[in-house]
Amino acid sequence: MTKHDEIQALMELAHKLGKNSYCGPWLESQIPFIEHDMRCDIMPTASWSETRRLHDGMLNTAREQAQYIIKDANEKADKLMGDAQKHSENTRRTLARDIQRALDAL
Repeated sequence: MTKHDEIQALMELAHKLGKNSYCGPWLESQIPFIEHDMRCDIMPTASWSETRRLHDGMLNTAREQAQYIIKDANEKADKLMGDAQKHSENTRRTLARDIQRALDAL
């Protein structure tokens, strides 16, 4: 069964349940969202609690990834700062030595 076939089946079920049923109007109102999710290869969820659980899981994963990225960036920044400070110190020493040699040559 294709995605289109599944949407058609849902539409037929919503129509079959009718507007006076508990689920008919709700199902009909959800079909555009379900269709969008299916087109994006997102598995439709059956309930708000399931959606909340999936949302919380994705949010936690994103936070963990963000913390890893920040930690990695800080480590790289610390290394770059250390390298820059060493280079700066070496440049100062070289400059001081060259100035002293120039003064001694006078």
